[in-house]
Amino acid sequence: MLMRGKVVQTPAEMKRELVRRMNAKDLSGTMELIADDAVYFWSNGVALFGKPAIAEGMRANFDGIQNDTYETLDVTWLIDTPDVAVCVFRFRWEGEIGGAPAAGRGRGASVLKRIDGAWRTVHENLSQGEWKSRTE
Repeated sequence: MLMRGKVVQTPAEMKRELVRRMNAKDLSGTMELIADDAVYFWSNGVALFGKPAIAEGMRANFDGIQNDTYETLDVTWLIDTPDVAVCVFRFRWEGEIGGAPAAGRGRGASVLKRIDGAWRTVHENLSQGEWKSRTE
């Protein structure tokens, strides 16, 4: 599958490309990788249903957070079939809001589905809390 000049063949490559586009604040490129009927739950309690609502939320973040970086860590694939893939991960971000330093972190889960031959995010759930128990 060719996306903006890049060949994306696996769910892991798609997930990395999504993060790359988000860090570039490439809204149209980011939205290419999200299904029309996707559902996003963010760690601040916001629930976004459908691509227009997700685009509006991302635009607000892109505009409101400056000099920012977002990264996913410890991505673990729980399901990886030819048509559906599910991963869990840690995330963290940092940047500036209104000129003041800001940061956040948590854990996430993504559900990806192959739609018309291309991987798309159909669900993303970001939450607060520990990644693993402290005894692991």
